[in-house]
Parts: sequence; structure tokens; C-alpha cells
Amino acid sequence: MRIKILLGLLTGLVTLPSLAHHNFAAHYQTDISLSITGVVTQFRFVNPHARVYIDVKNDDGTVVSWMAEGDASVALRRSGWSAEQFKPGDIIEITGSPSLAGENMMGWNNITLSDGSEIGGGDGRLLERLKILNASLAEYRRQR
Repeated sequence: MRIKILLGLLTGLVTLPSLAHHNFAAHYQTDISLSITGVVTQFRFVNPHARVYIDVKNDDGTVVSWMAEGDASVALRRSGWSAEQFKPGDIIEITGSPSLAGENMMGWNNITLSDGSEIGGGDGRLLERLKILNASLAEYRRQR
């Protein structure tokens, strides 16, 4: 009986964290893309998704705060990201999917720095995967 209880507890400890992760389509309109440009107020390099908070100036001059979610810090770290990726005051453009609830939130696909560098980091990290694939193909072609 003790073994069954122990196995039940271990199974719960292993499976419960996986239930905490969510699909972006549950929170964001994945068929719509929008871009916002603003000033970073905070960057949270956390799991299950890194978050960047920015202040965006509207056409009428009012400032609105936005939050954007990207990939997990664990995955971003493998692509060279760190907790110091953004500092308050940095100007960035975020492209992604807006909130289903209509709030100032988005799931980001790509981030562009003020110098024009695209750094990706969104859920799925498509730009990073493309760079890795292109580097692998270039190396393969070089060896042929």
C-alpha cells in the first residue's frame, strides 16, 4: 500500500508542472499580428514564459503599458539570452499576437532592437531555429 501511495505522489509531482504550461492560442489571437514600439520598463527572465513590459506612446500622446510573453527563459538561455537582455529605457519593437481578452498583452514572435537587429525570442523561436538551420546548411555545403 505504501508503494502505491508513493508512486501516486511521485506521478503527481512529475505531471503537475506540465499542466501549468499553456498554449499561446489559449490566450492570444495567433491569426493576427501587430507591432508596437516602446520603452522597456521591466524584463522578467522567468518560466514558463519570459516577459517584457514596455510603455507605448499612442498617437494622441498618452502612454500605455504593455506586457509581452515570449519563450521560456530556459529555452532562451540556450539561444544566448540572459536576464540582462533588456534594460529599462531600451527602445524595442515587438511583433506578435494580441490578447484574446483585448488587454494590452501579446505573445511575441519577434523583437527588433533600436539598431534594427531582430533577435526573435518568441514562443517557438522561429528566427533562432532558422539561423541554426542556415548555419548547419552552410557548414554542410562548405564541406561538400
